[in-house]
Amino acid sequence: MSKFALFWPLLLLAACGGSPKPADAPKPEDTSADSAPKEKPADEKPADSDADKSDTKADAKDDAKKSDAPADDSTKPKKSAQDVLTAPDTVFELSFNDSDVKQTAETKCTASSGNDQKKMNACMSKARQALDIDGYQFKSKDGKVWWLWLRTRGKHILALHKYEVDFADDKGDSVVVKAKGKDMGSAPGRTPGGITIRIPNDYQIAVTDPKLGKLVYSAKIGTQAP
Repeated sequence: MSKFALFWPLLLLAACGGSPKPADAPKPEDTSADSAPKEKPADEKPADSDADKSDTKADAKDDAKKSDAPADDSTKPKKSAQDVLTAPDTVFELSFNDSDVKQTAETKCTASSGNDQKKMNACMSKARQALDIDGYQFKSKDGKVWWLWLRTRGKHILALHKYEVDFADDKGDSVVVKAKGKDMGSAPGRTPGGITIRIPNDYQIAVTDPKLGKLVYSAKIGTQAP
């Protein structure tokens, strides 16, 4: 082969800039453990900041203050117990629904009447009428205070018992009533000893009977008893 035959291919390669450089192959992804993104465990919780901790402590203190706060006394009587009882023209009528006797009657009437609502109503009415005293009234006259035990007969109010009384140990929400002398009522009986009357508010009184439990009476103003 002549020297010219070898020269021409080399000259063509030089004119074209030589053979093209192959493209760089893409670098393989780094799959090592250090380069992989880290995920937080599902149960891992971020640490509480100082602000969150202080808020939690403040809430705990507020709860403690609330638990130590005194109960709401907005319903407590604003007057002395004696003043509540002797309010003019005020009769304290038995509140059957607020007294223990209602629950006792409901238990007995439910057992005796079954599912018969008519029998149930008749039984409850009978239990209510079986109570001897429908209300109380305290009357002040000539420097004396009289305690009237009342019974309603249609439109008439009878004073079955009437005692002169003194008051003792007036705490505002309770007072001891001490009867003295003879029973001056229409159905006189034995004069009772000291009886504690509780005053939950200015409009109700409560007496605990040994057999009947708590009996609640609500004030009715403008009622005249004999």
